Amino acid sequence: MGRTYLESRRKQMRKIDPALAAFMCVSTIESVAHNTVLNGAEMLTEKTVKVLVDETTGLVVGYLR
Repeated sequence: MGRTYLESRRKQMRKIDPALAAFMCVSTIESVAHNTVLNGAEMLTEKTVKVLVDETTGLVVGYLR
């Protein structure tokens, strides 16, 4: 997710600096992905991956609204 994309969706987001928003979103997604691989790789079933994706999406979308 990049700053340019967020700038193009500015009207759909709360008032926040697109550069900061991009940093926060990317950092959140990277953190969940890295921690899952490092600490929970054995739990990575297809269902678990879908739940992690859905939950991370909810976090990011909630942050941007």
